[in-house]
Amino acid sequence: MEYKELANLRHDVKHFDSKKVPLEDIKEIIRTARLAPSGINIQSWHFVVIDSIEAKNALLTEVKPSNHEQIKTSGGLLVIFSDSHYVDRLKLISERAGKEFDDLETERFTNRYQTYVSNFDAEYLNTYMSTTTGLVTMNLLYAIYDKGYKANVILGFNRSEKINELLKINKKFRPELIVPFGKSEEIGKPSFRLDLEDIMEIR
Repeated sequence: MEYKELANLRHDVKHFDSKKVPLEDIKEIIRTARLAPSGINIQSWHFVVIDSIEAKNALLTEVKPSNHEQIKTSGGLLVIFSDSHYVDRLKLISERAGKEFDDLETERFTNRYQTYVSNFDAEYLNTYMSTTTGLVTMNLLYAIYDKGYKANVILGFNRSEKINELLKINKKFRPELIVPFGKSEEIGKPSFRLDLEDIMEIR
């Protein structure tokens, strides 16, 4: 699908047909989403696929009631987390890349970048994690729609370690967003967009 067509097609949908999205489709969607850019290629995203009824019901206890229906009817459900241990993430990337990295890239990921992220204060780390999550989430949504499904993004939930406890996820990962998706007869309504005169300046 052409990008402009995809961008015009994507609108939030909150009611799905409950038909389960095949795991292979979910994996393919995530493979595409992970191509998103990130500062120093940190790739700090961590996707948790909510596959069981037990996990879905546990998650619902921390979600605002107004968002329950879209989670209950979703055929696929993802919770996006951020890895807060940046040094460890850089080490992992270096280890996995192996011979794909040249000497300069190896030096960056094993030395320079690790020194850089070690100096992040809490506020800067938070900004980095949130920005990276935003980048990968937009990629994820387009990958979902390109695959023939529809989706929404949920912010209305308790973004705390309680989510980690319920889903048995390492607490180094911070919960960021919930993305329900699946097949739906809903078309989705385009939301109002400001014109260029309101959002652009030329200097």
